[in-house]
Amino acid sequence: MNNRYRDEIQQTLTAIDCLTVYRRVFEGGALSQLREVLRFTLDGDRPAVEKCFSFIGDLLDLSHNGALEDIDLYKNHLLDRLLEDENVFSLKSEQVEPGPVNGFLLEAVKNDLGLLKKAYDFNLLRLMDCLDEEHGLAGFRPCFENLNGNSIPATAHPQFYFHKRKQAKERLADGADWTACLGHLRGYYREVGSGIFGRYWAFKWYEYGMEGALAGVANPDPIRLEDLVGYEDQKKEILRNTGQFVRGYGANNMLLYGDRGTGKSSTIKSLVHIFGPEGLRVVEVSRHDLLGLHRIIRAIEGRAQKFILFIDDLSFEENETEYKDLKALLEGSIQKPPGNVLVYATSNRRNLIREYFSERVADEVGKQDTCQEKLSLADRFGIKLVYSTPDQKKYLQTVKELAQKSGVDLDEVKLCDLALKWALWQNSRSGRTARQFVNDLKGRLALSDLTEQEFL
Repeated sequence: MNNRYRDEIQQTLTAIDCLTVYRRVFEGGALSQLREVLRFTLDGDRPAVEKCFSFIGDLLDLSHNGALEDIDLYKNHLLDRLLEDENVFSLKSEQVEPGPVNGFLLEAVKNDLGLLKKAYDFNLLRLMDCLDEEHGLAGFRPCFENLNGNSIPATAHPQFYFHKRKQAKERLADGADWTACLGHLRGYYREVGSGIFGRYWAFKWYEYGMEGALAGVANPDPIRLEDLVGYEDQKKEILRNTGQFVRGYGANNMLLYGDRGTGKSSTIKSLVHIFGPEGLRVVEVSRHDLLGLHRIIRAIEGRAQKFILFIDDLSFEENETEYKDLKALLEGSIQKPPGNVLVYATSNRRNLIREYFSERVADEVGKQDTCQEKLSLADRFGIKLVYSTPDQKKYLQTVKELAQKSGVDLDEVKLCDLALKWALWQNSRSGRTARQFVNDLKGRLALSDLTEQEFL
């Protein structure tokens, strides 16, 4: 092997191996494969070829994440991993009031940034030349020469996120000395966050036996609060409470209850688009996973972001006891509830735990205590908002507004007539029914002339 190539590969591998604070950047995923390729190449082992093309495949799989136009996919991915890395420095930087970084940690970070810059500057064509020399792969050189970025625009939640990410990546890409970017890096972690909470705004919690994990939602429901017609008082109240929470002031857990299809869940899901740039994160939790609440809290407690645990369609049967874990989180545990966590739940019933008339005449000693036990869960939500079925006038107003936003061009009398028939057919008159009607109508109008017979 050409000694100059060997030295360059050896220096790059040494830089990767000497990382401390940012050691996880090259652990797992495509960059861990690159690490193995460099080792195998130095040893002249055949597996270097397989690992090398697997590494290229992984980079191509990641290329839809919004690469910079002027740098190759390897460099782009390394920058992404650096900005997403969750370590003692990034966690300290993201705090609401970041404290001073002690001298030892500061020096370790500066050293790592220098090493990462050396790894960033490594030319993948050197690797190709070495593999060609050892294994005759000249025909595959274009795979390395064309690993350019393709700058695909971001969708879903966060234009904010991608704008900040792009700014930070461009500063690092243009910087000759990455240690000079340390202050900007701290600012990035403060504004965007680090780790999974810096990359996503919405999450789902999944239980795995006695364990559980948060999974980021790359494309959260795009619903916006302005898309929900009506319920203005309820929307104002949830905005007020959530705004207080995100900005560090007193706020309450909330229960949104009422008739089905009235927009309770959509109201909560829309909050992430409003308050995401201010640090709000929404975690959807199934009521069947409530026994794992202590694991969820452990994963988010102490982080700089504010978290809403979103429990949809919350209710319990008489023999279910998961509600006791929820009660303890809301109020009642010896441990103080985390200051960065609130619970927002939706339900079709006010009293959450099913109760029967027979219980009120049962021959149980202390039956009143049993009733109070069942009512106490709902009482632990400081704010309760009612979403009731709209009357015909409000339903038609919702239809007209949604039709206008969707670009449906139809005579108003005909529109209302069809909307009423749809509601009768669905046996429901709600915001959800109105949205479903307008979606169906828009599709039918796009495909053909609508007739009443076709509609029914």
